[in-house]
Amino acid sequence: MDTNSPPLALAAIVHAGKGSADALLLEFVQELRAKNYRVCGLVQGPEIQKEGHSLRTVQDLDKGTLYPITQNLGSESTACCLDIGALLEASEVLRQALESPADLVIVNRFGIMEADGQGFNNEILALIDQGYAVLTVVAHTYLPAWREFTGGLAVELEPERQALWDWFENSRQAA
Repeated sequence: MDTNSPPLALAAIVHAGKGSADALLLEFVQELRAKNYRVCGLVQGPEIQKEGHSLRTVQDLDKGTLYPITQNLGSESTACCLDIGALLEASEVLRQALESPADLVIVNRFGIMEADGQGFNNEILALIDQGYAVLTVVAHTYLPAWREFTGGLAVELEPERQALWDWFENSRQAA
């Protein structure tokens, strides 16, 4: 790692998995908005029922639009159930953030698709390249891939409210 590189305004809440950081992230977004900060992007949305199956969603923070990101592959399937087409559609929210005066852009996860070099990686890179502060969530499972993707330059946060605020304030001062 180049110690002369400026710090990236990029952080991940490192969590144990299965949505353990989602409530904290939503509370943080609400607190930021209550202080008139502009926050946009995608967060984990509620599960929805479609044809008798539960599907995971991501939700646009501005419009509230839900994007079902999983698909039913049948009960015997062991394949990844993420719907690449739906992820591509949802990624438009992050591309639109590049045109906004956001103080913070949320990317709901750095998960299996991102660890494989896909998912929202291009959008994350474009956002940090344009100087946006970006916050995501990463499970311990994907932490090695996250570190490789970021070159070790991103901040890894404990899932604690004060850690989020400290990072956000520091990222604003560095900008």
